[in-house]
Amino acid sequence: MMKKMAALALLAFALAGCKTIGIYRAEGGYAEIAPTVANEMIIDTNQVVVLDIRAADAYRGPAGHIAGAINAPFDTIERQLPELLPYQNNTVLVYGENETDGALAAKLLSVAGFRNVVAIDGGIQAWIEKGYRTVNAQ
Repeated sequence: MMKKMAALALLAFALAGCKTIGIYRAEGGYAEIAPTVANEMIIDTNQVVVLDIRAADAYRGPAGHIAGAINAPFDTIERQLPELLPYQNNTVLVYGENETDGALAAKLLSVAGFRNVVAIDGGIQAWIEKGYRTVNAQ
């Protein structure tokens, strides 16, 4: 009984600690990560597909976008799903202008069958606030 309680306590501690390291699972079937974790994911692997779900003018605008990001505006993302299907088994890192935008797109992609969808907590705003670079497509 003591071993079982210790194991449960360890599991609870690990799950609670996830938020502190910048990763947590959202109810919609996707994960949310801090910009610092997103940056590490992009640096560490070529298997990450980055989707910017902002409108094209924001993607190309003065704030720019994360290098290598594919623009898939949220208002047309359902029509773009066939183009995105080749990435269905990759890790798909999604962001919008803020936390809400990316979370909605992440939930949509999860429902559409994408297996490993991750939203950047705080969107491009949080990415820039942490001092990470963006590029412009002008």
